[in-house]
Amino acid sequence: MNVHWQPAKYDSLPLPHEGWGARVVAGFDFRGDETVIDAGCGTGRDAEYALWNLPRGRIIGLDASPSMQAAFTSRFAHEERAKILAADLSEPWPVDAACADAVMSVAAFHWLPSHDRVWHNVAAALKPGGVVRVDAGGEGNLVRLLEVVDAVGASSSLPEWNYAGVEDTLGQLRAAGLVPVSVELREEPAYFDNDEVYADYLRSVVLHKLSEIERMQVAGLMGDRCVDYVRLEVTAVKPG
Repeated sequence: MNVHWQPAKYDSLPLPHEGWGARVVAGFDFRGDETVIDAGCGTGRDAEYALWNLPRGRIIGLDASPSMQAAFTSRFAHEERAKILAADLSEPWPVDAACADAVMSVAAFHWLPSHDRVWHNVAAALKPGGVVRVDAGGEGNLVRLLEVVDAVGASSSLPEWNYAGVEDTLGQLRAAGLVPVSVELREEPAYFDNDEVYADYLRSVVLHKLSEIERMQVAGLMGDRCVDYVRLEVTAVKPG
């Protein structure tokens, strides 16, 4: 399912993604001069945070969404050290082999049908000794929310998300020639302050294709304004 992202709305919401991105960036031990690829970079929020830690480095954003590409370009209009390239992460990336010291990705991999191909792309882009850190929806993500969506008869309107687990991710990393450092699942439910913000979040971020009535039914049945996230957090290195 293609999602037409609305970058301004996306960035205006109280996104738990901000914490996920900060955690991904904080886990790197940057010297400050690295080239970093942000795979599925969206509006560039996480890339901007990473660039603060790279006073002599640069960011290459990859994203398939034209609206997100435009938002990234606007954010970095006066910053020559950041650029974005149109890319389907499941296809070969439009970058030189072994061009990146690090690859990061926040809340993107679970939109991709085949993680094994993506990990091979990561390995191809990394220099020997390079590090990849990824946050994505993981096994068990949204179980309660999706049960409620099914209860209101709206499951056919959901994307085919790919919520990977620890063991399958470990196998895919090793098959791609990457050495796992840490692969973990983290329960991280997000709660919202009021019904209006919760409904807006469901509309803009999670349940795009449901009707407004279906989303209201889901919110009512959930009862506690929760999105029951489970994050897959991955750190791996390319030998060298």
